[in-house]
Amino acid sequence: MKAANNIEIVPAILRATWEGIIEDWAKVKDVAAHIQIDITDGIFAGDGTFRQIRHFKKLPKSQKIELHLMVHTPANYVEDIIDLNPARCIFHVESFSGTGDLRMTYEKLREHTQAQLALALNPDSPNAWLEEHLSLVDYVMFLGYSPGWANQPIQTIVFKKIAEFAQKHAAVPIAVDGHVSKATIPDYVAAGARILCANTSIFGAGSPAENIKQLQLLAEGVVLK
Repeated sequence: MKAANNIEIVPAILRATWEGIIEDWAKVKDVAAHIQIDITDGIFAGDGTFRQIRHFKKLPKSQKIELHLMVHTPANYVEDIIDLNPARCIFHVESFSGTGDLRMTYEKLREHTQAQLALALNPDSPNAWLEEHLSLVDYVMFLGYSPGWANQPIQTIVFKKIAEFAQKHAAVPIAVDGHVSKATIPDYVAAGARILCANTSIFGAGSPAENIKQLQLLAEGVVLK
């Protein structure tokens, strides 16, 4: 859900099975501009999710897909991403460490998809790791905790890291993922984040559609102060 002030609430689906993805997708496909599907490989992050990316074309309104790939071999996913042609695609800068594949991967996705491209940064990594690659991406994403498992405590250093990045790079949109909730949105938005990806606070209890609306209103209120 996106408003004129550029705040967007993005529901994030983290599921181990295709059936789970279908279930969550159905709850938000009509109310969100973009829907993030989190992919973990059990090595870089998490226990491993459903990773057959080409299957995602079967989802209704699949043009809304935002892929968040928490994987240790990004180059292995490029052809499947090209086939899907998602709305957005995000890899972690740390997942390219020691490979030399980052520029090649992003240039190939730029050439062969219409996706908006982003790089994500873990909370214990320096902002400089993002900054050296800004020419390759449309926006950046900061993680509020180490990726792969929901419901971890937030690493509060993320607010400082976002604020510092926003001050230096005012024209670069900032997304955030990790413990996005009514409790943290005021700090995330005040720091400079405008794309807010949430899992538990949308799917955890109650109506996902109503939860998205309430988070949107809260975030807009922070911007308007």
